[in-house]
Amino acid sequence: MAKFAQYYLEYLRDDMFAEIDWTERQKHFGSYFENDESVHFTSDDGGKTYKHNVYHLSSNRDIIVMRIANDTTKDVIQNFRSVSVKHEPPCFVIIDNRDRCRRVAIQRSKNAFSTTEMLKNILLNELNKRMKSEHNIGIALHPQYYPRDFYKAWRLHQYETSSLRFNLSEHGLPADFDRTEYEDASIMDFAIAINEEETRKKYKTAVELSAPEGVPFLLVDEDSSFIRNLVKFHAATGSSIELVTKDGASFTCFIDDDEESDCIITKEIEAEYLQAFFPESGDFENEDVRKAIVEAERKLVEFVNSMKLESDEIKGVEKVA
Repeated sequence: MAKFAQYYLEYLRDDMFAEIDWTERQKHFGSYFENDESVHFTSDDGGKTYKHNVYHLSSNRDIIVMRIANDTTKDVIQNFRSVSVKHEPPCFVIIDNRDRCRRVAIQRSKNAFSTTEMLKNILLNELNKRMKSEHNIGIALHPQYYPRDFYKAWRLHQYETSSLRFNLSEHGLPADFDRTEYEDASIMDFAIAINEEETRKKYKTAVELSAPEGVPFLLVDEDSSFIRNLVKFHAATGSSIELVTKDGASFTCFIDDDEESDCIITKEIEAEYLQAFFPESGDFENEDVRKAIVEAERKLVEFVNSMKLESDEIKGVEKVA
């Protein structure tokens, strides 16, 4: 499986001249991925050039898959001696540039780039420079987190969050769990009862909190003992919490630390689907290649829709549609 860290693309007005091209900002951004030669990615000092290929889905050209390679050397043994050879491990980037969709997913592949942050900066080094110089519009890529502090994640997404889904029954209760630390024993008894029912395989249950009627989003409420206790329960059991957005996408959050220190929200897709867009034979007319691409496109649309976030700007402030 290929794991991808999710980023949100933000457009920034660089100066008063940005207004000229502001309504066409996504079109301008997409133009840099029109073909392999539309943009060149280099290191800050210009010492490295990172080769890349792009593929546009036939069903929607604004969904883009890019394969980018790191320019490194690798020590190998040849004739019983250690020799440094050129090594260009590839990494995938998925861009959802559909109307008002601003998601970029960067593959977590330490074989290619040590962190997704490293590749993010390589992309921005060129793309931000071009957008600013040609259209007076800056860009930034913000990682989507599930940090230890769940409330931080909620605050980041509160204006697009329609509900929270507490998956109470995912994991068993630890043997040393102490309910005495909780303010409201009735809430804990309720959560524990659900957990025990799942242990007996009778139910698969979740508690879902939705925004009040007439309110477009679910604002952060850290003063609620009900929510605080549910969050504590999830920290103890390792269960997930989902932030469900108004367009139906969901972001899975864990209270404890992820195995990677940056804790960016991660989604997975089979690597073979992405590789199908870049067949080694280069023969796109081959029937087997075409079939593989059709299936890969279907899977990729599902993938980008699962991380879809539509947004619009009102008076320069990011608002969620």
